[in-house]
Amino acid sequence: MKKTTLFLCCSALLALYACRKEMERPSWDTEVLAPLVNASLSIDNILPDSILQSNADSSMKIVYEGDIYKISMDTLFNIQDTTIHNSFNIPISYQFGPGDEVISNNISETTYDLGGPQLRTVIVKRGFVNFKVNSLIHEKVDFIYKIPCATIGGVPFTVNVTVPAAVGSTPGVYNQTFDLAGYTIDLTGVAHNRVNTIYTSLTAGVNPGGDSVLVNPSDVLTIDNTFSDMFPHYAKGYFGTNTINVGPDQTPFSMFSRITDGTLQLEDVDFKLKLENPIGLDARVYINNLTSMNTRTGNSISLVNAIVGSPININRAAESGTTVYPTYANFPLTTSNSNIKPMIENLPDHFGYALQIITNPMGNVSGSNDFIYSDQLLKAKMSMEIPLSLIATNLTLVDTFDIHLGSTGGTQNLHSGTITLLANNGFPFDASIQIYMLDENNNISDSLYTYANTIDQAMVNSSLRVVGKKATKLVAQVSESRMNLLYNAKKIKLKVKFNTASQSQYVKIYSDYSIDIKLIGDVNYTIQLK
Repeated sequence: MKKTTLFLCCSALLALYACRKEMERPSWDTEVLAPLVNASLSIDNILPDSILQSNADSSMKIVYEGDIYKISMDTLFNIQDTTIHNSFNIPISYQFGPGDEVISNNISETTYDLGGPQLRTVIVKRGFVNFKVNSLIHEKVDFIYKIPCATIGGVPFTVNVTVPAAVGSTPGVYNQTFDLAGYTIDLTGVAHNRVNTIYTSLTAGVNPGGDSVLVNPSDVLTIDNTFSDMFPHYAKGYFGTNTINVGPDQTPFSMFSRITDGTLQLEDVDFKLKLENPIGLDARVYINNLTSMNTRTGNSISLVNAIVGSPININRAAESGTTVYPTYANFPLTTSNSNIKPMIENLPDHFGYALQIITNPMGNVSGSNDFIYSDQLLKAKMSMEIPLSLIATNLTLVDTFDIHLGSTGGTQNLHSGTITLLANNGFPFDASIQIYMLDENNNISDSLYTYANTIDQAMVNSSLRVVGKKATKLVAQVSESRMNLLYNAKKIKLKVKFNTASQSQYVKIYSDYSIDIKLIGDVNYTIQLK
């Protein structure tokens, strides 16, 4: 009996010791059922919601308008940087007293070479004048520098500056740049009978607070007025008859940017080419090329229509005060007069174009009253209205979501598990899905499904209108290595392919259509506390 008692005591002590050693780093296996993603995908995930509108019956349509090309003001004329240089000296030595004038209201004119355009008035949006003086007079000289033809509220641009006295043969120097933004400049010259002409006036005298000074013929004053970076907000005059060749060039088109693959057939396309002219000049426009470009597939389709290469005359705009009344020219492109439907079904991400614009083809019929505002320019535009009635083949949508696997606070050794996709499909077409795991740099680390899968289409009535969502459950067995990648993923990418193959007719899309997706992880892992 004593031996038995001793054996039991020793066994208990050994068990307690072993338990203490194990309790230093306890671990256990467990299982967690965790929602990873809960999302609802609607037509907004396929097309930008900014271009979608609902009809009265809740069916959807695309309404889009965008620019193809907009002329720039410097295409019509460009005001180059110009310097007006003047030198002044007196023919004989003369003693000037304080306040005496050395230069009296000297006027200088300069004419810009703009080629054909003949400007009479500009309002400066951006521009500067640099006033630089070198004086060899050995006393301070006061200058009144004016641009009488540049005014704000009727008040001419005027600056009063004092130039330091020369010291020996070292001239006194003044150098300052002034902002001309907002000034209205009359470019008709002193006598108001010229064009493209600016003038300045200059008065200079010995500073009243200085001393009398002897000025010799060698005591030269040199003055440079440099007008730079001149860009008008408004210009008026005659802009000339010019031929402007535009392109070949291309403009981005983002309407189908979320669709990464597949084909789309549309029941109808209502497309218009528009020319809008808010400039006070007549124009003749040739659209020599318009091309739908899909850089993903490399496929391009050029417009076939009588408008290509034909002259389009568009009249000048009118103005009343600062209000502009543009003119327009509209050209409908339909399935009967063009190939616009396959151009849009090409799912373009760019439109290529080549234009020719002839300004004032009939000459100066306005009597030099052409006008232009920098923010209202002649443009070629496209507008379209497309009913979302379609046939889709492997039309592919890609979207990205954050993942929420969660943490229990310990070091986790993940084992195999399952990922279950629960889909409630409210679209009248089948969908297949693939799920990619993304790392912190949004690079794909692995995919979830290794087999083809299908989400069944919604239930529809005889009009192919959805009457109820269809539930689909997809279960994927996930290995330990793939489970660890999933646990460390920051985001997942859903790639969904839609097909209307089971329907031979065009299928309308309504505003209440959506597909609800829930991704659930059933994960086995070991927790080992540190």
